[in-house]
Amino acid sequence: QLQGLLSAASSAGINLSGGGYRDPAAQIAVRRSNCGTSDYAIYEMPASACSPPTARPGASQHERGLAIDFSANGSLIQSRSSAAFQWLAGNAASYGFYNLPSEPWHWSTNGS
Repeated sequence: QLQGLLSAASSAGINLSGGGYRDPAAQIAVRRSNCGTSDYAIYEMPASACSPPTARPGASQHERGLAIDFSANGSLIQSRSSAAFQWLAGNAASYGFYNLPSEPWHWSTNGS
């Protein structure tokens, strides 16, 4: 499904790339960067208390290989008004991808 989405975006002039799977160690590193270095920050703090919001280790769709953080033309999609986000908003669901509302770049199979 992802390859189909990437091909369709490319045909529409949208150059998408990104990162998907994260192993548990990488998820911990992201939490440390976005949430803080204490055990509480890494393992217990609500995702919404991080900047940007970041799932706890073991709860991330990235760890399951079911999410991707999209970039367009080499830059993380930061704005819902960007052409790439608008294209994804109009087309990604037909490929089984849904946006996490708090993160324009984050798309997964269930929107979380």
